Amino acid sequence: MTRSQLLLIFYLVLSIVEITGDILGNQILVFATKPLLMPTLLIWFLIETKGSSKFKNIIAGSIVAAFFGDTFLMLLPYNEIFFLLGLGSFLIGQVLYGYGFILNIKNSNSQSNKMVNLSVSILFAVFYTSLMTLLYPSLSKVEEGAFLIPVLIYGLAICFMGLTAAFRFKKVVLSSFQYSFIGALTFVVSDTCIALDKFHFPGGFPYAQAVIMITYCTAQYLLVKGSILHIQNKDAQ
Repeated sequence: MTRSQLLLIFYLVLSIVEITGDILGNQILVFATKPLLMPTLLIWFLIETKGSSKFKNIIAGSIVAAFFGDTFLMLLPYNEIFFLLGLGSFLIGQVLYGYGFILNIKNSNSQSNKMVNLSVSILFAVFYTSLMTLLYPSLSKVEEGAFLIPVLIYGLAICFMGLTAAFRFKKVVLSSFQYSFIGALTFVVSDTCIALDKFHFPGGFPYAQAVIMITYCTAQYLLVKGSILHIQNKDAQ
């Protein structure tokens, strides 16, 4: 069994134990595993990719930002400020993913599918408008609206990441596009669950944290896998 396979198994075990901790309300399990998720994924990413490139450094930076986001959100029960710190960390991560995907698009000589790009843009615009309209009444009241602007901005960031992942269609190898785009959509689902749990449903919805972490861990794996496939394809050319 290779190091990469062992790391993926370790990542899967960490994810399962962390999610189990969420379901059982066992903070010891959560604190013991959640901070290790992104470092494990980062080591796997570095092992699977050779050399150095701007795109590789950007994706690595996004994974590091996610590590800080995980850590801050883990501390949320102790102080609400950690929600904003976590949101800021993940915003940086989303922007970095989006920037990396834009580099992929710019470096490709293939033609974009304008109809696909337009359709996806409309869908994301409808999604963003609908979600923010749904959340606005709560956001405008919570802590005198302190979360309103940060959440509106973060919503734009996650949509930006999703759009740039979609715009890679026909610009990168198909397998890389598929992993990254599905990962981006899964990330959107995860973040939507966070927003609904915190700001829409009084007291949250059942097993919210487990659903959030299942989609989050899956999304990060898919995004990193898609990035690896792109780098490996470029190296093989």
